[in-house]
Amino acid sequence: MKKFLIATILLFSLLPSMNIQAATLQTQSTWIWNPWSLYKEETKIIQFLQNNNVQNVYLQIDADIPNSIYQQFITNARKSNIEVHALDGSADWIYTNENNKMGTFFKWLTNYQNSSNVDQRFSGVHLDVEPYLLSGWSTDLNNTVLAYQETIKTSVAKSKKLGLPIGLDMPFWFNTITFNNKFGTSNLAKWAINQANYTTIMAYRNTATGANGINVLVKEEVQYAKNAKKPIQIAVETGESAEGANISFYGKSLSYMNQELNKVRNHYVNDDVSISIHYIETWMSLK
Repeated sequence: MKKFLIATILLFSLLPSMNIQAATLQTQSTWIWNPWSLYKEETKIIQFLQNNNVQNVYLQIDADIPNSIYQQFITNARKSNIEVHALDGSADWIYTNENNKMGTFFKWLTNYQNSSNVDQRFSGVHLDVEPYLLSGWSTDLNNTVLAYQETIKTSVAKSKKLGLPIGLDMPFWFNTITFNNKFGTSNLAKWAINQANYTTIMAYRNTATGANGINVLVKEEVQYAKNAKKPIQIAVETGESAEGANISFYGKSLSYMNQELNKVRNHYVNDDVSISIHYIETWMSLK
């Protein structure tokens, strides 16, 4: 998931024009994992976002980058009706205290928001915390899940204090991870959806239909979000992957990806579902 890059999407296919029109009206989102690219590529990036109907950008926070770079990008993005969300997160965020990476991120964000004009501020928080990358996921699942939940609860509270909505990235298989602890008894997907303002399901497949296609893999999460009356995003990968030939749209044509994503949009046309594309550099390189 975290790979210094970006993502989101355009959409044209051979579907009937009415369906295409309905699909193109949906909000698009993408990731910018490399904020250093803003130094030389800001104009190019914003033009690409405009051309592809991107309305939400998740921009990695790097404290070494001057606030002025973020302020300039956010100001210019907003002129194109693009909202920019502060992006961060890693597996070790679950080791919660005020001095860990999570605490450092929220301190930076608080200072940034307070020192910026309204049109320079971030519109939200977007977290990519991956506890399954830790050894404890295999050796001590219950406590690792609990630590993840505590991190999310703390992050939600800190975001609320800043007056910002918060979104969470999570894999499509979180619905298979169950828990029974102080947060109740449920599965991790349903729980996370109920905590955040919205969630982004990393549905890393390059086909929409079939038993192992995107539409099937996310159907439970879409229903959870519907029950919770919250929006949900379905994300696809465009970066190179060593996990299998069916994971990413890397090496596929742009027209093929758009065709498959339109199948997803039309399948969930009656739900509060939008598409996210991970991530911008590799998405921009699709032909």
